[in-house]
Amino acid sequence: MTPHEAMGPPVLRFTATERAFHWGFALWYLLLLASGLPLMLPGLRPWIAGWTRVVGVRLHLVSAVLWVLVPAAAVMLGYRRALRGAARDLACFSKGDWRWLARFPFWLFRRAGGATEVDRFNGGQKLFAWFTAGTSILLLLTGLALWPLDGRGAALGDLVAGAGSVRAWRYAHAFLSLVISVPLAWHIFLAVVHPRTRPALAGMLGGRVRADWAAAEHPRWLTRVTSQPEMAGEAPDPAPHPPKNSP
Repeated sequence: MTPHEAMGPPVLRFTATERAFHWGFALWYLLLLASGLPLMLPGLRPWIAGWTRVVGVRLHLVSAVLWVLVPAAAVMLGYRRALRGAARDLACFSKGDWRWLARFPFWLFRRAGGATEVDRFNGGQKLFAWFTAGTSILLLLTGLALWPLDGRGAALGDLVAGAGSVRAWRYAHAFLSLVISVPLAWHIFLAVVHPRTRPALAGMLGGRVRADWAAAEHPRWLTRVTSQPEMAGEAPDPAPHPPKNSP
């Protein structure tokens, strides 16, 4: 028996609905950023085969629409109790989260163990979630202000703040795009590369994580879900609309 097997079977960390919401948001978020870079940085355009401004703008707009609609569909059609549970866990910031953040430099270099009070998400994950939610709202608002109304450069923001304001909206949108790039790159690094957090990616891909990893990094959550899984919204996704007269 391996050490991983000795800790018990893998633990369900994210339901199908939570994973659909995450990837529906994340993948279109990345494409939205990638399609916006050539619009913001003209020096990139010669390196992209077949790129024209018309193609770039249309790809960016389509990505923006799907970035909003796909997660919304996951909310409307999925298991909303699981999403509410995840939102509640992310919104709750405790003293234990501050202690985890204070130990973060030691944790990063594997010189500190997982704090016993860490629940489903640690303080860093919560801060990143809040940061992403806040900047996403601002990106959406500034992006809507740049939404083209005709082929002569008029945008929706001109109707809100007056003609000629599109340049200010564009600067704000570009600034926000730069602000999110570093935390986003750090998030991807932790998910894909860093040995201490890389096992968490299995939870977002297949739903389950190793019990030994959960015991080391999220012990309070592991205790909670192994004793009362229904309290954490960890039950498998049910049918969205079960028949009323089913046996």
